[in-house]
Amino acid sequence: MTNTLCIVAGYLLGSIASAWVVTLLIGKVSIRSDADGRISPASVYYRLGMFPYILSVIMDILLAAGAVKLAITITHSEIIAMLSGVAAMIGHNWSIFLKFKGGQGATSMTGALAGLLLWQLGCGLAVAALVVAITRRTTFSTIVGVVTVVIATLLSRDFGPIVFYPIALLLLMMLKRIQLSRAKTSDCNRKSI
Repeated sequence: MTNTLCIVAGYLLGSIASAWVVTLLIGKVSIRSDADGRISPASVYYRLGMFPYILSVIMDILLAAGAVKLAITITHSEIIAMLSGVAAMIGHNWSIFLKFKGGQGATSMTGALAGLLLWQLGCGLAVAALVVAITRRTTFSTIVGVVTVVIATLLSRDFGPIVFYPIALLLLMMLKRIQLSRAKTSDCNRKSI
């Protein structure tokens, strides 16, 4: 029962849409009706600028990391902590509070990884920053960063489920991007009729 409650708590923490909260409190606007269907820190940046963006990013990271830390503290189970991190990212991408809309998951993924693989995440972020500086391709740099986290995890820990954790989070992010891409294509098709 405790394990299930930790996973549900992870989903609910992830479902707190910091981008929506920040735009509502600071900008007195709601980004729920934005045409692109994203409720993310990027939307905050385009609407309100750098400070609210940074605030939104920090909140997303802390919510997901908090879900993981809460689970590991209560259950002492790395598996439950990973499941709570996955649940937090699902909540971030498909929030129960926002009619199952949400962000794309990059900030939530960062928090979920920080909760269990902090220094490995640091390696991944450093490599991703270098790749994005060279290529200007954020999706590609995110993938390279996650691969770096996996390699750092393999080099520092015994092979086990934790190795697949960053990959599971990346797949959730890619699933959300595919969903947004299909919605955008469908919307364009409707407009052209």
